[in-house]
Amino acid sequence: MITALFMAWAIGANDSAKAVGTAVGSGVIGFKRAVLLIGVFTTLGVFLGGSGVSGTVSGLAEGMTAGEVGLVLFSAASAVTIASLWGRPISTTQSIIGGLVGASLALGLPVDWWTVGRIASAWVLSPIVAALFALAVYRLYKPLRRRVKCLRNLELAQKWLVFTAAAFSAFNLGANELSNVAGLMEGLGVNGPFKLLLALILTLGALTFSYDVMMTVGRDISPLGPTSAFSSQFGASLAVSAANLIGLPVSSGQAIVGAISGLGLYKGEHVNLKLLVGIVKGWVMAPVFAGAISYVLITFLA
Repeated sequence: MITALFMAWAIGANDSAKAVGTAVGSGVIGFKRAVLLIGVFTTLGVFLGGSGVSGTVSGLAEGMTAGEVGLVLFSAASAVTIASLWGRPISTTQSIIGGLVGASLALGLPVDWWTVGRIASAWVLSPIVAALFALAVYRLYKPLRRRVKCLRNLELAQKWLVFTAAAFSAFNLGANELSNVAGLMEGLGVNGPFKLLLALILTLGALTFSYDVMMTVGRDISPLGPTSAFSSQFGASLAVSAANLIGLPVSSGQAIVGAISGLGLYKGEHVNLKLLVGIVKGWVMAPVFAGAISYVLITFLA
């Protein structure tokens, strides 16, 4: 259970930035209010929207003991924490899946490569789909915004839209990333109130350690005004929701990075390509690093 809580904290420290980073980076929501939003809507997401993802992830841990699952979660959380110290958005989903594959190989358990392949293909497609959704939302929303003549009403509407998109994304964080952890614990017979504890610890991770990653997502990739913030956040949320419906654990981080950079390129704005290359390298390294740690720990400790 301790390692599951460590993983939940790590998700809060890193992935929560992808849920509200655009809102904070664009100046629409303050940091503390963003953390409160995360706490409320992540809790709703893990209880109401995560059953399909939980089932997919728990299936990959079939045949593992509680101690072995604990080592998997420790390996994944360690990889995510290192990325958070670096201020980079990394995929907690990829870290968990990589850790499970590494553990299965160390234990000599069969790996469901078909499911792993489906999940990996979703990782590749999610930033592309999110960019397309963000572009569609931007093109639909921009003409509507121009029809609002009162500046005060426009500012208020934009703030509420950005808030709504962030809340939607935080719900998906609970329904997808946190449900990865909940699914593994459910496979061990730990359910019910423990989900609430996971959500609370995730919120603590967001409060204590997420600010640098938040700024990377919301400020450093590409300039974000309220319109771009709403479009990219809502587009990314739509992409993650589509994955939730078919039970695929994807990375909200990959989705939001794809949405921000895709929309920035479409608008002709500066996109920090050097930063993007570093983020993509992190996406590749996350499952490999977590899998390697998991393999070594289980080989020597399990």
